[in-house]
Amino acid sequence: MAREMLNVRIDSELKRQLQELAKRENRTLSNLVETVLANYAKRELMAKRK
Repeated sequence: MAREMLNVRIDSELKRQLQELAKRENRTLSNLVETVLANYAKRELMAKRK
């Protein structure tokens, strides 16, 4: 799968919280955000098929 860069602006407190979660899970912030977005997209696409 090809990788692409996506720049987004988020609240600084949300970024801090995501960084903390990523650290707890021993993963990068980028990996955490990608995983969260992939799970959301999968869930929403499956819900629309029903």
